[in-house]
Amino acid sequence: MTTSAAPRVEGRKLSLSHIGLSCFDLARMEDFYTRVLGMTVTDRGKVPGDQQLVFLTTDPAEHHQLVLASGRTDGKILAGPVLGGSWGAAIFQLTFRLADLATLRRIQQRLVAEGNTNFFPLNHGNSWSVYTRDPEGNALEFVVDSPWFIHQPFGEFLDLNLDDAEILRRTEEMCRATGDCQPFDEWRKKIAGQIADDQARLR
Repeated sequence: MTTSAAPRVEGRKLSLSHIGLSCFDLARMEDFYTRVLGMTVTDRGKVPGDQQLVFLTTDPAEHHQLVLASGRTDGKILAGPVLGGSWGAAIFQLTFRLADLATLRRIQQRLVAEGNTNFFPLNHGNSWSVYTRDPEGNALEFVVDSPWFIHQPFGEFLDLNLDDAEILRRTEEMCRATGDCQPFDEWRKKIAGQIADDQARLR
């Protein structure tokens, strides 16, 4: 399920480019993000100090959306639920946007095939998410946008065994029950205006 393209704001001073992860086991992390999650390696090499870097993307317009680096020394590999516990030493969370609920189910199935049973599926109203961890304990979120907006944080259990139509029906019902539901496209237009105003103040 996809929503219409978000409005573009002229003159933005800042946009998120990519995320870097420091890794204990670079080869294992590269295998996970390529073989399991389907990212593509675009580059690799060394920097002074013999640290190795691997660059990955899913978007041909972006040389890399994720860079993995060898040489992580601090922290520990966490296990257990992502929500309600520790986030992890390296980062707070990596979030990957997916096209639809079918893709979300396929990603979860691929992770199950790798022996991962640590999932936390949530219906946020404005999105549907599955939370888990990568092999070094970093928190991951796989998210699909819904057609509605409600104030966050918000979350109820997401049953991915239901078909798409039933998930949509329950989500709309849940959102409308909060009293502050609106179409996501309307919210995006409002936020685009706020971003434009904020950028104007920075000029």
